[in-house]
Amino acid sequence: MDREWSQSRSNDIPVKKNIYLILIFVAILGITIEATRSQFILQVSSNKSGGSGVQTDEPKQNAISQEEIAKLARERFLVLHDSKDESSMAIARNVEQVLRYMKKEYDLADIKQFSKPDPQYMTVIVTVENLGLLADLDAMMQYAHNGGNVFLSRTPEYNDSLYRIYRKLGINSIDLPIVTNGIQMRSNLLIQGKNAKIGGESIVNSSIPVELDRQAKVHAVSADNMPLLWEAQHGQGKFLVYNGTNMQSAMNRGLIAGGISLLNQDFMYPIFNMKITYIDDFPAPFRQGIEPSIYREYRKDIPSFFRDVWWPDMIKLAADYDVTYTGAIIKTYNNRVSAPFADEEGTDSNNLITYGRDLVKLGGELGIHGYNHQSLVTDQATASHYEYKAWPDEASMAESLSYLNDYIKKVFSSYDVQVYVPPSNVLGAEGRRALKTSFPDLRVIASLYAESDSTHEYIQEFSVAEDGIVELPRITSGYSRTDIHDWYIANAITSIGVFSHFVHPDDVLDKERSNNKSWPELAKDFQRMMEELYQHYPWLRSQTASEAAASLESYLQTDVYIAHTDKKMTGYMNNFSDEMYYILRTNKKMTSLVNCTVEKIEEGAYLVRATGAKFEIGLEE
Repeated sequence: MDREWSQSRSNDIPVKKNIYLILIFVAILGITIEATRSQFILQVSSNKSGGSGVQTDEPKQNAISQEEIAKLARERFLVLHDSKDESSMAIARNVEQVLRYMKKEYDLADIKQFSKPDPQYMTVIVTVENLGLLADLDAMMQYAHNGGNVFLSRTPEYNDSLYRIYRKLGINSIDLPIVTNGIQMRSNLLIQGKNAKIGGESIVNSSIPVELDRQAKVHAVSADNMPLLWEAQHGQGKFLVYNGTNMQSAMNRGLIAGGISLLNQDFMYPIFNMKITYIDDFPAPFRQGIEPSIYREYRKDIPSFFRDVWWPDMIKLAADYDVTYTGAIIKTYNNRVSAPFADEEGTDSNNLITYGRDLVKLGGELGIHGYNHQSLVTDQATASHYEYKAWPDEASMAESLSYLNDYIKKVFSSYDVQVYVPPSNVLGAEGRRALKTSFPDLRVIASLYAESDSTHEYIQEFSVAEDGIVELPRITSGYSRTDIHDWYIANAITSIGVFSHFVHPDDVLDKERSNNKSWPELAKDFQRMMEELYQHYPWLRSQTASEAAASLESYLQTDVYIAHTDKKMTGYMNNFSDEMYYILRTNKKMTSLVNCTVEKIEEGAYLVRATGAKFEIGLEE
C-alpha cells in the first residue's frame, strides 16, 4: 500500500509541475496583455526612429556628371506671359509650379520682348489671350508645323490674329465670346478622371463658341457641351487649346500636367506618390451629453457613440482600404490664451490613452492641433474672423504648447511629436516660432494647398521652408464626396501623385458640416470615397504625415534628367536615395526594364518605380 501511494505520488509530480508551468505562462501572458493595454506600454512606445519615414544615412547616389549633363539633350519648355497682365502672370506662375514639381527645365519670356520660339523647346505655353501681342505669329505656326507643341492656356481673344490662325487650331468656325458654366472631362487627360466634372454653379469661364474639325480631339467640355479643351495636329506638331479663363487655379494643375504629357510623346515626370489621411481634433475631449439624432439611432451619449460606433467604423475602413491616420491632438476646448494653463478643465486623459494607443497600434501617428482650438496669431482682426481670441504674445503661445507637450509626455513619454495642424488653417509667424520652441522635434506643418476665399488662411506648396519645416498641405476634406472634391483629387494625383485629406470626428454633430446626414449616411459616403480611391489609385503609398514628409524631402533633393529616343527612355538621378516614382504617358509597349518596375495604371499611363540612380525603359510601337 505504501509502495502504491509512493508510486502515485511520484506520478503526480510531473503533472503538478506542468500545471504550475501553465499557470505561470498564463500569468505572464495576462500581464503582457494588460501591459499592452496600459499606460506602461504607451510610455515605452517611441517614434524616435520615425519608422519608414526617416531617410536613410546611406550616401546619395549620382548617375551623371556635370560634364555629361551639359551634353545631354534636355527637355525644355517656354512659358510666354504678359508682365502687365495680372491674369497672364497668375497662369504663368501656376504653370511654373507644375513644371517645378515635374522637375522640368523652363524659360520665362515676356511676349512683348519675344520674337520666335527656338526649336529646342518641347512645348511653348502661352498665357496671354491676345495673340496679336506675338511679334511673329507666323513663326509660332511654323514652330508647331515643324514638330513643336503649343499650349494656349487661356481663351484666345476674338480678334484678327485669331481669325488668321483659327483653322490651324482645329476650329471650323468661331463666334463672339460667351459665358460657359461647368466642366466635364471627355478623356483620361486626368488620370482615372475621364468622368471628372464640376457643376455649372461652381465654375464659370469666358469661352469662344467653336465648331471643331472632326480631327480635333476633345478632352473637356462645358456643362452645355461647349468644347473647353482640345488638341489639334498641325504638321508634325500639335496645338492644345484651353477655351477657358481659370487655369491660374492650383486645383486645375492636373489639366496643365496632363496637357503637357499628352502633347509630348513618351513623357515621364516624377511624383510624390503619397496618400495621407488626417483626423483633426483627435484625440481630444468629446462633448458630454446627448445628441438627439445619435441617441435615437444608437441609444448612446456622445462619448459612448464615438468610442463604440464612430471609432470602430474608422478602424475597419482603414483596414479595408489601406488608410493610415495622422491624428491632431487637442487638450481642451477652453478659449484661454493667457497663463495659467495648468488646469484640467475640459480635459479627458482617457481619450488620449485609449485613442492614442489605438492610433499608434494601427501604424498611425500622433500630431498636434494645439493646447486648445485658438489659432496661433496675435492679430485680433484675424482671430475675430473665426470668433477666436488673439494671443497676447509669442511667450503665451509657447507656454500653452509646452503644457500640451507635458500632457502628451505623461502618456507617451518617448514620443516625439513631429506634425502640427493649425486650427482653422490659420498660423502666424509668431505661432510658428512658438511651435519650434515648445516642440523642438516638430518637422511638419499641414495646412491647405489650394487658394482660399479667406485671406487669413495659411496656404502652402509642398516644400521645405527656410526654417527646415516641411510644408505638407491638405487638399480635400469631409466624409462626403462632391464633384469638386473628386475634381481636386484627380488633378492633384495627375500633377503630383498626392491624396491628402482630413476629417473631424464631430462633423457628425454639426448639421452644416454633415449636410444634415446621419452617421450611417456619412460612414457610407466615406467608405465609398475610400473604396473608389483604393480601386482607382491602388498604387498610392499610404503614409503618416511624417513618413510623407521624409518622402517629400527625398524627392525635393533628387535631381532628375530624362533622355529618350523612339526606342528607349533613360532616367538619370543625382542625390538619389533608394527609390523614386514617376508617371509615364506613352502608347508604346515596354520591351525591357533596368533598375525599375512599371505598373499600368490606366490606358496609356504607367507608374514607374525607379530603384537605381540610372534606369532605362525600352519601348516599341
